[in-house]
Amino acid sequence: MRPSLFALPVSLVAAPALAQVEDRALWLTTTGKVRLDQRTRIDVEAAYRFSDNSGGLYESLWIGGATREIAKHVAVQVTYARVNGYSGGRARNVENRVRAQVEVTRRLGRVRLAGRLRLEYRSRTAADMTGFRLRPRIKATLPMAPRDVSLIASHESIVELNNTDWGQMTGADRMRNLIAINWQASEALSFEAGYLNQYHFARGGDRPMMDHILSLSTTLSL
Repeated sequence: MRPSLFALPVSLVAAPALAQVEDRALWLTTTGKVRLDQRTRIDVEAAYRFSDNSGGLYESLWIGGATREIAKHVAVQVTYARVNGYSGGRARNVENRVRAQVEVTRRLGRVRLAGRLRLEYRSRTAADMTGFRLRPRIKATLPMAPRDVSLIASHESIVELNNTDWGQMTGADRMRNLIAINWQASEALSFEAGYLNQYHFARGGDRPMMDHILSLSTTLSL
């Protein structure tokens, strides 16, 4: 048996009995935020995703867009994402996504809560149909001692709104649950490391699947 690419702490892995197929993955993300004024910023992001079952790199994302605060604690964001898919190290498909979202933030004691609703428009090369999906997420951030460290927990659901000729099917597709530690290294630079559990629901005759993901990210804010 080929050894796993990445070893995750056993204490973090919680696999429901329904998960019949499992994978281990590594997600690397770099994010840049450039503030134009008090209420507007430019967002860019690059991500690379690797997994055991895919034999290495299976996806890369290049994202750019803008965020605007439209009211106190309410922001809207519009972005474009180019998603490159790979199989066995070879390019498999290219997906274009246009994403619009609204995010509302609140404080509950020391905890910062952020609720987000994202709508995605998806199209692929060599395919005619367009896919739409919703991605609601709730995220909680708890500052810890020392003050530059925070504990983060989040849940995201991915719901597909229509069928396409390239594989999207109407209904709940997957959910993602994250627990992570964020370190604010300086006013402009932060690092985050965590465990992301991604569960794919059984659909179209496929068995359910669970991904155990080591998620590492860096954010630069200017």
